[in-house]
Amino acid sequence: MLISAKAVLLEPGEIVAPGTVRVLGSRIVEVAEDISCRPGEERIVLEDAVLSPGLINAHVHLDYSGLRGKLPSGSFPAWLKEIIRLKAALRRTDLQASLEEGFARLAESGTTGVANIEAFPELLLWAEQFPLRCWWFLELIDVRPHIWSAEATGAVLRFFDQPPGPLGKLGLAPHAPYTVSPELYRLVREAARRFRLPVTTHLSESPEEWEMFYHGDGALLDLVRQAGRTAEKGREISPLQWLDRIGGLAPGMLLVHLNYLADADWALLARRDYSVVHCPKSHAFFSYAPFPLERMLSLGIPICLATDSLASNDSLDLREEIRSARRKHPGIPAERWWEMVTAAPARALGYGGTLGEIRSGAWADLVAFRWKSGLDPWEACCEGREEPLFLMVHGRVLKAEGRWHR
Repeated sequence: MLISAKAVLLEPGEIVAPGTVRVLGSRIVEVAEDISCRPGEERIVLEDAVLSPGLINAHVHLDYSGLRGKLPSGSFPAWLKEIIRLKAALRRTDLQASLEEGFARLAESGTTGVANIEAFPELLLWAEQFPLRCWWFLELIDVRPHIWSAEATGAVLRFFDQPPGPLGKLGLAPHAPYTVSPELYRLVREAARRFRLPVTTHLSESPEEWEMFYHGDGALLDLVRQAGRTAEKGREISPLQWLDRIGGLAPGMLLVHLNYLADADWALLARRDYSVVHCPKSHAFFSYAPFPLERMLSLGIPICLATDSLASNDSLDLREEIRSARRKHPGIPAERWWEMVTAAPARALGYGGTLGEIRSGAWADLVAFRWKSGLDPWEACCEGREEPLFLMVHGRVLKAEGRWHR
């Protein structure tokens, strides 16, 4: 198949206009301004469009897609308490419907890959039915230990031993320092090394988390004590430093949020190979302190943008995340924002060069957006509000000529 567009975004800062991409099976095999069509080869011509690597959402909880608009904003402990209550009432049919809605919303916004935090491992039995590339990060919590059901355990073992095709990947997600013990964090680090699994964790998200670790006090500590966590004295260190000291930082770990940092945290971040995941609209939902994006970029810290869940957002569209963040960080060029939803998350997940870029040998995960006159291609992608004109995952066309291929 040949796919031609007015412009093709190859990788951060590189473009060919006009451009054509040849796809053979699940891979890109050739990219040039123009490629002659071979006998029997299909050509798709995308008029007035920009062809881009598919977007990658580096952090979302698809289990909670059905909870949109049902939780309080502002107070993180109040939100956490309510989502625990609502989560306990979710039935299997609710969870399956949430996954279906979440994957549909992702595709409709141009996302081809997603790092999903999975709190219900038994849902891995249905992982094969979803058409997007998905990293299923198993959520791990031991503040109140429980035994997985036989179905959940069986689903994980089956997924681990026999992955459901090329689109399903497994990862580990120890939830956060206030719900995960040092022993579990260290166990995750060892498992990730042994089985070559990616790891992600929520970290230093709220002022209440900071208060808990630095001062040994506050509403979040009160909440986790009710769940069984023992009382602790203030350590006068940040959550990030705590995680480092207990040996819980796995190499290449995706650190989600990092909204509150101490001076000593910056040196730790700058000398390690961690990626930071920022969720702009969820950040605004909770009215957190300004995110230090420019400082992170100046230090070379890899940044990915993500949506988090519909329990703290009204959309799973990464372009909306870009537009929300640009209002607070106007000096960053459009191509840098686009990197945060394509090449940066691909590298963070261990797939640099094979995802998030358009080059020979990369997987054919592609999306095309309309190119409106007067904008450069990067701006057209960031500012566009229409559904994609074209979507392909692993060489399979999901949308073309205005029609979805379910």
